[in-house]
Amino acid sequence: ISGHDGGTGASPISSIKHAGGPWELGLTETHQTLIENGLRERVILRVDGGFRSGVDVLMAAAMGADEYGFGSLAMIATGCVMARICHTNNCPVGVASQREELRARFPGVPGDLVNFFLYVAEEVRGMLAQLGYEKLDDIIGRTDLLKPRDISLVKTQHLDLNYILSNVGLPKWSSTAIRTQEVHSNGPVLDDILLSDPEDPVRFRQTKGFPVVPSVPNALENLTTRLIQLVFSSFDILLCMALPPCIGVVFVLNAYTPLRCWDITTPPRNGGVVPPAVTSGRGA
Repeated sequence: ISGHDGGTGASPISSIKHAGGPWELGLTETHQTLIENGLRERVILRVDGGFRSGVDVLMAAAMGADEYGFGSLAMIATGCVMARICHTNNCPVGVASQREELRARFPGVPGDLVNFFLYVAEEVRGMLAQLGYEKLDDIIGRTDLLKPRDISLVKTQHLDLNYILSNVGLPKWSSTAIRTQEVHSNGPVLDDILLSDPEDPVRFRQTKGFPVVPSVPNALENLTTRLIQLVFSSFDILLCMALPPCIGVVFVLNAYTPLRCWDITTPPRNGGVVPPAVTSGRGA
């Protein structure tokens, strides 16, 4: 989630000043939507855009962010003077230039950047201690720790931020679960279920088929990917499956995939068992 406050020095001034929106809006909406759909533990939310101190980190954490990006300020810590001519190859301090005479002017050292982030981390640690929390994970998504500032401005007098700070009605979730599970896992799929029994591969080679599949969810992105690998281990085997009516399921097939599918509403005459003599019929 990138906010409008940051940006590269190569951006047009009109984009830097007038394009984009606050990361607070995008972060909180994304965080709440993921929780509502039971997907929050499977996503790592990273936010950036004008981060300058540990206060920004704590605010982003309370709104649901797991990771925090520093761009412009980290560049300044290494010697950037914000000349905003990065795209011209004429950076006066050699930060964003390939010209040797300009690169020789580069004043930064790695230790400066390390010190900057150490001080940011120290500020975060101190504020967490004041709030009574041991680690940053403890406040991720804790919007109850935030409250709007009482500032009387004409342009903000009709702005309601309650929906940003509200967790009412949202299911419970654990920020630590993000660290302990495979983020990009799709969970158990039909292929896993069919192959979950250790004897299934043996039974498959003996009967040249699987039993009737009870149901195929429409949300299943593909089917038979892992089964095909099992089939390819023996080229003379025809994979036969009796499937229920389903819409939107993608069968991972090609010209060399030995697969035959039946609708369970119209099974083969012999009850769903392929005759032993059938060893070809590649296709679907």
